[in-house]
Amino acid sequence: MKKLLENQKIRFLLAGSANTLLDFALLNTVTLLFGLDVLVANTISVTVGITLSYLLNHYFVFRHPQRVSVRKFLQFFLVTGFSSLVIQNGIIYLFELLFDTRFGHSLLFLGDSASNHFLAINVAKAFAVFVGLIWNFLMYKFVVFRQSPGIVDDDGIVVEVRETPV
Repeated sequence: MKKLLENQKIRFLLAGSANTLLDFALLNTVTLLFGLDVLVANTISVTVGITLSYLLNHYFVFRHPQRVSVRKFLQFFLVTGFSSLVIQNGIIYLFELLFDTRFGHSLLFLGDSASNHFLAINVAKAFAVFVGLIWNFLMYKFVVFRQSPGIVDDDGIVVEVRETPV
């Protein structure tokens, strides 16, 4: 297991899975229990998720050597916010337009309108998360948590990191 966790992509998928579970739980809670609009609920769920995601990516995924900072968080928030608020909301909105997935109407034709609504929201959200996953990994790796060249040990682990000007 320890060797498996050395793989950055595995750590990214684990952190992303935990964060995505929280995101889906909040989306469904806010939409189905409190009756808020799907786009409003998605905005709330991803905003909460962005904070958790920053900490997981900083410490666990990219093992960034620098301390957590407001500047890095804002940079992360811009990247993730674009993915979560613009890309995801855009995809969910397109699902609503193209497949008529608003409450009570769905291409999925389940037994009742509540089931249709629940499934439609989650199918749209899952597709949106998948698109955002690719965007986020690339932007985190090459922009937010980019590490400068450093000294690498025999196992390929950076043991000394040199500062890069930002």
